[in-house]
Amino acid sequence: MKLPDFLQFSPFNDLKERMQVTKLGHFELFDPRFHLTGIERSDLDRLGIMVHLSDIHHLLDFTLVFKNSRIWLEDGLVYHLAQCDELKKSLQSCKIGTSERALTTGTSVCPSCLQKLQYKGYDAYKARKENYSRQVLDSFSLTGYWEQYHQYPVSEKREMRKSLV
Repeated sequence: MKLPDFLQFSPFNDLKERMQVTKLGHFELFDPRFHLTGIERSDLDRLGIMVHLSDIHHLLDFTLVFKNSRIWLEDGLVYHLAQCDELKKSLQSCKIGTSERALTTGTSVCPSCLQKLQYKGYDAYKARKENYSRQVLDSFSLTGYWEQYHQYPVSEKREMRKSLV
């Protein structure tokens, strides 16, 4: 059986026009090895989850990713957003999450991660930007961060990911 070319199929095109569709969508076949399950997404948001460091990767923009979601990684009293120089590669397991409520009380964002990402122009090495960088650090929020770095979903393309370990 030969399927019609749906791009040339007039009933389909009429429906797209009525729905005001301007471009075609994208579909990825769900695979729990590469895509978050509903329970994982919920746990990342509510409590955070413990994973082995080898399950965490970074994208070409240096942001940390678990399966198809950007995440933070808690390390003592700081949480990391990027593959920075301060991130301890010796960790065996680590807590990761996606929301502030899943963070342990008293943790703060890693300044080295903001430096690596050049988040909102943050630059701790330039004296003329010292006050500005302090403001960026002091006013940092995950909500604002997720607005700049789309949290979920991120591409599952394996070649775009680099292992942390």
